[in-house]
Amino acid sequence: MNIKKYIPNFLTILRILFTPIVIYLGITNHYKILIAIASIIAFTDAVDGFLARRWHVTSELGAKLDAIADKLLAIGLLIVLIIKNHAFFYVLILECSIGITNLFLYFKKRVSASLLVGKFKTWIIFITIILGFVGLVFPNFKVDIFIYITVILQVITLISYVVFFLKTYQVKKKDLLNEYVEFYEIIEPLLIQSEMQKRKEYPHHINESVYAHVLRVAFDCYKIGKKLHMDYKSLAIAGILHDFYEKPWQYSNEKKPLLQKHAFTHAKEAVLNSKKYFGTEIVTPKVESIMITHMFPLNKKIPRNKEAWLLTLIDKADSIDFILHPIALFKIFFHKEYNQQKKLTLQKIKKRIQKHISSQRIVK
Repeated sequence: MNIKKYIPNFLTILRILFTPIVIYLGITNHYKILIAIASIIAFTDAVDGFLARRWHVTSELGAKLDAIADKLLAIGLLIVLIIKNHAFFYVLILECSIGITNLFLYFKKRVSASLLVGKFKTWIIFITIILGFVGLVFPNFKVDIFIYITVILQVITLISYVVFFLKTYQVKKKDLLNEYVEFYEIIEPLLIQSEMQKRKEYPHHINESVYAHVLRVAFDCYKIGKKLHMDYKSLAIAGILHDFYEKPWQYSNEKKPLLQKHAFTHAKEAVLNSKKYFGTEIVTPKVESIMITHMFPLNKKIPRNKEAWLLTLIDKADSIDFILHPIALFKIFFHKEYNQQKKLTLQKIKKRIQKHISSQRIVK
């Protein structure tokens, strides 16, 4: 009998069984014992997933149990903490919202969404909860900054689950192909321009070019914008051009004040550069209004329309999703080179579209 395949699930079940005990310790003000036990229990969350992957014994049951254990422990402890520190109320509401969204995903699509950003958020929330109880033992210890970080991660996680749902929404293959063709027809004049082709050589995120990044963002903006009855054509164009700045910022050695650095200024630079190469017929006032605020809150301008908010959120969600990939984190922390693990879906889409268009011409 292979005992290894039962160990990860056993650790997860232990987390569920110990949850009432930990909550009882919180209610009865035994905070020091609670901190010790909760720390050990939270650590098993990392251990069971690691062992399951290491021993190749991952399962749908294990994923469901893991999600249930995390939510039960986190929500139970948050309820106890709210009595002493009302700031944890926001953490609880957002955690419940994430849980409801995940349940909706499962019952709607029979899919249990397990995103990396969600796991990262879970680790941070357990750390914040434990530090919350540390604050009850040592009143001078300030936990507010950790609460703010947790809330931000929860909002990002919630957005990521919504984007995941929209990405996995099933449509008929014929409609899907027509969608790809329509998207490509909108952005084709931009993609074939020589200046845009140069962006294939501009580095952006880990092992991803500016060209690949804007293609992902533009397609997500187009799909979601169309489903939500927004100006999806302007969204697709703004998505392609939102990082159309002049030169790769990584190659610049020029020292600048903080507010003049790339993150704070490149949205405006992208608008000016886009007008230079594509003109105001492409960069309409609507497209400009979507592009100029996509780095909010790093820039001063607040998005003024729903399309601008959508690009801002999708750019953040797609960037977080890519940056928090385990291989990307390995590269960041250990400065190791690695081969790209998968080709971008949109590159395959482009080939399919070109093949489709060619076949249509032959038929005609």
